[in-house]
Amino acid sequence: MKDISIGIYHKDHQYGKRLMEYLNHQKDFPMTASFTSDEEMFFKQEQEGDFECLVLAEETDYHGDFPVCRIGANESMGGMYCQSAKEIAAGIYHCLNVSPQIENERIFGVYSPISRLEISAFARNMAASNGWIYFGMQPYGHFEEDETDDLLLFYIKEHKEDIVLYFMEHQKKFDGCVGFAGASCYLDYRELSMQDYEWFLEKLRETGICIIFDIGIASPPDLKFFGLFDRIFLPLMRQDLGCMEYKKFQKQMRKHGVWKLTNWEEVMLESWKNKGGRGQWP
Repeated sequence: MKDISIGIYHKDHQYGKRLMEYLNHQKDFPMTASFTSDEEMFFKQEQEGDFECLVLAEETDYHGDFPVCRIGANESMGGMYCQSAKEIAAGIYHCLNVSPQIENERIFGVYSPISRLEISAFARNMAASNGWIYFGMQPYGHFEEDETDDLLLFYIKEHKEDIVLYFMEHQKKFDGCVGFAGASCYLDYRELSMQDYEWFLEKLRETGICIIFDIGIASPPDLKFFGLFDRIFLPLMRQDLGCMEYKKFQKQMRKHGVWKLTNWEEVMLESWKNKGGRGQWP
């Protein structure tokens, strides 16, 4: 990935300097950031093309030509609030429409607060295109009865040491991918505790395999379940970005501290469909 040059302007010299140091040293969203509290010098650098994205205080008037990530509300990000340094780092990548490298990520999720059949189709496509294993958690699924496997959840709940071996040997092929289509009854997923899921995902990480979970309402009621994943894809239509359901979803995730527990990646379904419903990652 090429180096991304970021310019930070803020009147608070101490805050701006600390933010610059954080952005330069964090690993999730690689970039090179520079900071100045001199507004005239800052925008002169911008006009000379030194920056690809600007990080500005919410009250600062912007009069340039480059993407802006506001410290506070950012209209260019659909009303997203970038308050913590980690959120600002993610916001910069969002503004530039680029994705961080995910070489070390193994456990993925697909989730949307707005229900659509395309969500599961997207998850299965990601599994098939990337050679990942599919793990269905939709309440009613999209498969035949003989494609379900209730014994797998029993193995997870009992913390069977041969869980990964069982999973690999009992994968099933469906809709272009392989893996676990789902349980015959969605309530069975809720028989598992957060500790059970944590144990299972850790076992998967130890093997080095990549797996993608098609997350629905069958998932555990604990919101911290989302934090078990390295990355969660959010398949959305463009009109969803400003809808009340999505705004409330983001608000609740932030209120309960879940938004910072993983990397959330918005994916526009229109673009995905235009590519024929195929998309390899990264």
